Parts: sequence; C-alpha cells; structure tokens
Amino acid sequence: LIFKAQDAHYDIATTMMTMKSHIQALEERANAASAQSTVFGQLAAESLPKSLHCLDIKLMLDWLKDKSLQELADEKRNSPRLVDNNLYHFCIFSDNLLAVMVVVNSTICNADHPTQLVFHIVTNGIHYGVMQAWFLSNEFKGATIEVQTIEDFTWFNASYSPVIKNLLEKDSRKYYFEGSEDSNIEPKFRNPKYVSLLNHLRFYIPEIYPQLEKVVFLDDDVVVQKDLTPLFSLDLHGNVNGAVETCLEAFHRYYKYLNFSNPLISSKFDPQACGWAFGMNVFDLIAWRKANVTARYHYWQDQNTDRTLWKL
Repeated sequence: LIFKAQDAHYDIATTMMTMKSHIQALEERANAASAQSTVFGQLAAESLPKSLHCLDIKLMLDWLKDKSLQELADEKRNSPRLVDNNLYHFCIFSDNLLAVMVVVNSTICNADHPTQLVFHIVTNGIHYGVMQAWFLSNEFKGATIEVQTIEDFTWFNASYSPVIKNLLEKDSRKYYFEGSEDSNIEPKFRNPKYVSLLNHLRFYIPEIYPQLEKVVFLDDDVVVQKDLTPLFSLDLHGNVNGAVETCLEAFHRYYKYLNFSNPLISSKFDPQACGWAFGMNVFDLIAWRKANVTARYHYWQDQNTDRTLWKL
C-alpha cells in the first residue's frame, strides 16, 4: 500500500495517519464486538428452549415419587466398576443437566466399546435428584454412570480448602457476587458460576476418587466427536496433566493472568509460559498424589487471599 502511495506521489505522512486512524477504528469495533460476544454467549449458554423449561421439575417429581429409582441408585453406588482401573473413567462436575447429557451422550456415541466407560458426575444437592432420575431412567449402551452430590464430601470444607474459606468471607462474596468497581473486569467474571464450588472441585479429583489411577476430566461445554479411550494409553512422561495447549501468539500466556510485578510471581513463573484448555484433561492421579499437587494449589490460594497475585 505504501509502495503504491509512493508511486502515485501521495503524501506518505498523511497516508500513514489515515491508515492509523482506520486501524484504531477497527480495533474499537473489534473490542466492542468482543465484549458483546461475551455477553451474548453467556446469555445463549444459560438460556433453555421453552419446551425444556420444566424438564428439571418433571425429573425431580419422578425422583421423589418413584422409590425404585432411589433403590436403584443405592444399588449402583456399590458397583465394583466404579473403582475398576481396567475401565475408562471420566469425571464431569456440573449443575447443568442438559450440558451433562450432551457430554455423556456424545462420548458414548463415539466410543468403540461403550460398556468399558464409567462416568463420575458430581452436582449440587438441588440437581442431584434431577441428574439421578435422568441417568437411571435411560439406557447408555452399557456404560456405567455414577451421580454424587458435592454436599457428600464432608472433607471439602473451609478448614481444609482455602478456596472455600476465601469464598465465605464477606469481602470476597461482595467482590465476586456483586461485582467489583473495576470496570475492566469482564462481565462473565461477575457470574456466580465462576466461584461455584463445583468449578473448584477439579483440583480435588484424587481425594474424590482415591482408588482410581487415571481419569479424563471433561468440562460441561464439550461435545465429543471421536473415541476418547486412546487418551488413557498416552505416555504423560511422569507429568500429572495432559491437556491441549491454547497459546496462539499472546492468548493464554501466564502474563495475561498473573501479576508479574509481584516478586513472588516473577521469581516462580515464566510470563511466556503457556496455559491450557480445561475442557478435556487427562490426569495421572498416581503422579498427582506423588507431587502433592493439591497442597501446592492450597499454598498459592493462601498467598492470594488479598487478590494481588491474580484476580478470578
């Protein structure tokens, strides 16, 4: 463009100023579209088709009325398949029934041997009956599905987890649930979903499943399109986590999240280190326990009680 401008004897300085103003205008439009996309995406994700508005209520009625469902749930709770390390174990932590349906169905439909799959679902007390009613009332090609409620994990409390202790504090609840005065915080960070205990439960997988050696963690916004069982034979080379890298140029690099002006962060982390997608992770629980990753997680949460090392 500059070469053409020279050839046409344009004023180069004027041309460059014009280009700069166009670029700035485009950047402003892109930023506005990005903010709008975040809000619309959140709305779409949280909206249900009208035909499904009463699905949760209907399933809860089924759960409360049908004692045979509750008896079946008690019976399946002691299944040896739940702790069989020769099977393929997946865990999903969510209170969104439709989302979990999609993850489970798409994983099973694309599996070469569905009978070898075991799904461990953890939800909250409100949605426990809903999830149980659905997964006990339908067939899933022989796959085993366990539903638990987070309230059953009595060890997951403020005395053990700094996350819970922090979220129970008045200042934290005001910051996360009522929104910060900082106008730069993305709207999605003011959504209580992001401080949900179900969202933090992924850091306690070895405690939840003490007898398992390897699991694949799936987020509830995943649609599976191929057989995932080969993930269990991946050689993680002694690492705890196998994940998908998401660092295209600056996207998801540590400096985007951590406060490197703090010496505690700058002395321990590389600002250019790459983050990863949490949508699908392979966890070697033996390596996790050996490295005591949960204790490390607690250490950094304790260091960040004043929210100066990173925000949500």
